[in-house]
Amino acid sequence: MKNDRITFIDMAKGVGIILVLFGHLIYTNEYVRVWISAFHMPLFFVLAGITLSLGTSDRKDVKGRMNKRIKGLLVPYLWFSLIYLIVDIGNVLLDKITMHDFVFNLLASVTFSGKSVMWFLTALFISQTILILLQSRLDDRYVIISVMVITIVSYPCSLWIRQTYEIYPDSISVTLILNVLKTIVRAGIVLPFLTFGYYGREWYTCYEKYANRSYMRLIMGLATLAVCIFIAMNNWAVDTNNMILNDPFLYYLGGLSGSLSVICLCSLIPSFPVLEMIGRYSLVIMAVHLDMYVLWAGLKVGLLVYDRCGISYVLTVIAVCVTLILGCIAGYVVERFFPFILGRRRKKI
Repeated sequence: MKNDRITFIDMAKGVGIILVLFGHLIYTNEYVRVWISAFHMPLFFVLAGITLSLGTSDRKDVKGRMNKRIKGLLVPYLWFSLIYLIVDIGNVLLDKITMHDFVFNLLASVTFSGKSVMWFLTALFISQTILILLQSRLDDRYVIISVMVITIVSYPCSLWIRQTYEIYPDSISVTLILNVLKTIVRAGIVLPFLTFGYYGREWYTCYEKYANRSYMRLIMGLATLAVCIFIAMNNWAVDTNNMILNDPFLYYLGGLSGSLSVICLCSLIPSFPVLEMIGRYSLVIMAVHLDMYVLWAGLKVGLLVYDRCGISYVLTVIAVCVTLILGCIAGYVVERFFPFILGRRRKKI
């Protein structure tokens, strides 16, 4: 741990955000994108569960625990949503998006369903709120049972919401209601990943118990990676944002196995400062890469190289590297000069 940060968590976040970037590039190999979609977002919820478990001093202190969630999740959501709104206004004026798209993007933001990647912050906030409230009133075994019940109920609700969106694609009033319901139900869908992270930390990081037997984590990491790859080929192209789970059992097994593989392997390798930095700025990178055209800029650079060499994987690698560089610069600027966007106070020099 350095400066109250945990090395393997930062590196796992770094791996996660790199996979997000590859997953959002249409030039990435289709099978690789399917594998990435199987677990790249569940990974962040599992890591959030680990962080929540490490920061817990008094589970009855609901107010204290919730204040941290509000500052760390809702405040960034509001600021980045405001920035997205300003960008959208510019896009409307430049005829890059229609007024219809502008209105529905605005609806997504005000209902906390989240425009673009912002859905992640509200899903994480609500799922953490549910877990914190359950833990303040119930024993752990009943917490886990309650989480299972909530998730089981959430799944058919997600199917109904998706079907209703298709029936009323242009209705503002229906979209308004569905967005609110989607925000809540989506949190129920991801709740098992958060819970797994919270209660599973001790046995899958295994620092104290298996300090001299790291091969066990290596075996676990490689085995769960193989499981995730196999599941990805049999549960094609899931989408946590839009609650497209295909086979629910395979969705959760794929998400958990993929997350577990990244966590185990990251807990084995030595500190890698560049990957840690990427993980540290992962929230900002996530927020800026699509709607603030950072990934677009990376893709433009990648295409310039592609025109010379004609190798597709070189295009994707360069696009991701450029995006990471620009994203880390944005992360540093935000953290250094505008920490209020992340719900933090500016550090005194």
